[in-house]
Amino acid sequence: YTLAEARVLFELGRKPRPGGGRAGLLARMFHLDLAPAASELAGELNLAPAYLMRVLRKLAAMGLAGMRDGSENGQPVLSLTRRGRAALVDLEAATNRDLARLIVKLEDKEAAELSDALNRVTRLLAAAEM
Repeated sequence: YTLAEARVLFELGRKPRPGGGRAGLLARMFHLDLAPAASELAGELNLAPAYLMRVLRKLAAMGLAGMRDGSENGQPVLSLTRRGRAALVDLEAATNRDLARLIVKLEDKEAAELSDALNRVTRLLAAAEM
């Protein structure tokens, strides 16, 4: 996968998705339909909407992603297919293997420094989301 394809797969897979069909009244009132619209995803990934649509069409042609009509605004709502979720699991496993190969080469002190730095990044990003 290209970097853009991998990013789209990850973003589509990071939130729970509805089982399909239109969300009910309460779900719409409380914004429980968590599947992103194409415009929302383009903004989150800082991608041009036309480029995102090309990526989505490619993922759909591969059987990895689906688009359904959006609610009131007519924007397509995006989700991973079963095959797309499996591809995401494989992609994340490959990423974890690659990281493990790099980390195992670190000395204990370097591994501790890396762990501290990652913990700090996690705390800073969590605070920024609040």
